Amino acid sequence: MPADNRISLQKLEVFCKVVELGGVRRAAEDLFVSQPVVSAHLRSLQERVGATLFRRDGRGIALTEAGSQVHLWATDVLRGRRELETTLGSLAGGTAGAASISTSMSVGTYVLPPILIDFRSRFPDAALALHISGVETALEAAITGKADFCVVATDAVLDANAFASELIANPPFSLVAAADDQRVGDTATATEISDLPFVCPPGGMAIRRSQDAALASIGVVNRRVEIELGNAESMKQAIAARLGVGLLWRSSVEPELADGTLREVRIAGADLRDKLFLVGRRGKRYSPLQTRLVESIRHAVAARFPAESDSRI
Repeated sequence: MPADNRISLQKLEVFCKVVELGGVRRAAEDLFVSQPVVSAHLRSLQERVGATLFRRDGRGIALTEAGSQVHLWATDVLRGRRELETTLGSLAGGTAGAASISTSMSVGTYVLPPILIDFRSRFPDAALALHISGVETALEAAITGKADFCVVATDAVLDANAFASELIANPPFSLVAAADDQRVGDTATATEISDLPFVCPPGGMAIRRSQDAALASIGVVNRRVEIELGNAESMKQAIAARLGVGLLWRSSVEPELADGTLREVRIAGADLRDKLFLVGRRGKRYSPLQTRLVESIRHAVAARFPAESDSRI
């Protein structure tokens, strides 16, 4: 078939309607146009494809071999058009599309997965990608466009010229010890905590800075660090082995507290908390699906970790 960009979708629709209903008159009645209009579309289509599409068959018409091939092609084109309309409608309605989220380790391990799984279950046409890294890498992904937005735990002051950030939660910290660690009771003062050995993240990590800031708020500085480990799972193993106590998100130690592997040490007169931010590049425009996902994250996190918020992406 010679290529001809003058073949309109309307011509294909008229042609397929004639084939479907078996004649020009019926097609004209169904389309609410005159028979000459239908015949004109058929003649034009035949000129465009350079082949005869119909032959007389008794008192009616039937497709030629070329007409059958054109009909298959026209059916595919019109089906593709309908699928495109459906997809574009889903995109506009926020039920389809893609979203890439970068996040820090604790958030990516203990907070976001169930939220994203629930979202994907409700919107099966959504393509979601979660990238877990350090805070600095997650923020860089948001600013460079590798991620649409990020969710990070940090006490850093974010550059307002580069980022639009929103405090969405204040996750509580828990001071935890091995169940049989005799060096500390179930409650401890700041002075007693200062004398304890600690299992910590490596210096320079955002979570280490957040822990240090939280402990410093009650006067605990210059902790005695027994070992530095890079994620919560390895830290919990070291704490259970009595290498020291650790300050971790309560959500990350709930299974171990429940099964008795670890126990929580209450800090007298203190409620230590981290800061959880939803961060995007300033000026970025979000698709309907991304906007819907951001709202879902806000609501789910607020329900789990109630917090005040003073700004919005």
